[in-house]
Amino acid sequence: MTTRPSEIQRPRTPLLASAQRDDRPSLDVVTGGPEPDDYTDDTLGSDSVLSHQTPARSSRKFYWLLAAVLVAGAAGIWFMRDTPPASAPALAGDTAIQTANPAIATASSGAVAALTVSLIAPTPINWNESIVASGAIAAWQEAVVSAEVSGLRISEVAVDVGDEVNQGDVLVRFDAATMHAAVAQQRAMVDEARARLEEAATLARRAQQLRQSAAISEQDLIQSVSRAQAAQAALQSAQARLQASELNLRFTTVTAPDNGVISARSAMLGAVTGPGVELFRLVRQNRLEWRAEVTGAQLLRVTPGQKAELTLPDGSKAIGTVRQVAPVLDAKSRTGIVYVKLDRHASPAARAGMFASGTLVSGERAGFALPASAVVLRDGHEMVFRLRGDNRVEGRKIETGRRQGAMVEVISGMDSTERVVGSGAAFLNTGDPVRVVDAPVSTTSDLAAQS
Repeated sequence: MTTRPSEIQRPRTPLLASAQRDDRPSLDVVTGGPEPDDYTDDTLGSDSVLSHQTPARSSRKFYWLLAAVLVAGAAGIWFMRDTPPASAPALAGDTAIQTANPAIATASSGAVAALTVSLIAPTPINWNESIVASGAIAAWQEAVVSAEVSGLRISEVAVDVGDEVNQGDVLVRFDAATMHAAVAQQRAMVDEARARLEEAATLARRAQQLRQSAAISEQDLIQSVSRAQAAQAALQSAQARLQASELNLRFTTVTAPDNGVISARSAMLGAVTGPGVELFRLVRQNRLEWRAEVTGAQLLRVTPGQKAELTLPDGSKAIGTVRQVAPVLDAKSRTGIVYVKLDRHASPAARAGMFASGTLVSGERAGFALPASAVVLRDGHEMVFRLRGDNRVEGRKIETGRRQGAMVEVISGMDSTERVVGSGAAFLNTGDPVRVVDAPVSTTSDLAAQS
């Protein structure tokens, strides 16, 4: 009968007793089973393994393990003491301040530079002095085309609103049948008056001959001459009536009084109109002007010939030239009107009736400017960064003015000869170390030229 390993009573072995007497740790003491010499592999089975080492070998292994742990700990402490603290994380997407970027370098002071920068000086530039104004766009002059005949029916309307016309182009035709008849009648009356005149003139000449021979009295002669003069006046009257009839006939065709564009139409086909009834409105020469309203002080700075630029309701631009300045101000609003002639080729979107705002260029003023990349906004203030003597930057508040392209006008806060950080200022704070490199000579001048 085979005995199971769990049923074997393990006696106290000499190996365990020897380890206790020597007070040395043993890593291989096994309890709860028989000694290797007390049973065979068949007794334990194929899934049981017992290890056995001598006390001297286990002690050496323990000491080697302890020494390795101590060496590793010392090395870790030494490494952590000599490693500098990690820098602050870079902004997402900003490759200019990452550690792997060549722009990060060590400044002469020995501190780790945050950014490689270049210094620039302000650029002299002439700023346009402008006046902001607003007003309506209107026609330069608007002609009213009216009827000059009475009781005639409109037989043809040749144009409509928006059509461009030239001087003399036909706009409307009236039915001219009655006018043709009136002209023919007046011509007949002229022929009759001319015949009567010839008869009266012949009688007057005969009366003069008879008077010389005393065949007729002086009174008969005077009557003959008077009848000839009356016939002459009747002929002239008939000719005048003929001219009036011919003029009325011409009025049956209404033509454009000037070049321009039709802005309004009230003529209707078949309508019977009277004299003075409006038929069309025409913007003369298709010229528009901007009537800008300005204050009295601003009006004194405006002179004819100055340039103007205005913004239309759709956002497009229109340009023009000051044509005239109002000689008086409005008594109620205390504003004056500046009449700006718009360039039709440069302002195709302008229409009469629009309300637009814009600027009047009243002169130039010398100043200096910086690229927009050199100016940053911090806590509601605009700032630039200048270099201190220890290769660190210092922020300075400035006051800016107008913008022209990529340039920003500097009003106060720095001198025109002072150099500041040209780009990358948004990533700097006061006291940050930097590495300065030479900037291209044409950097600021190129920006000013582009603006």
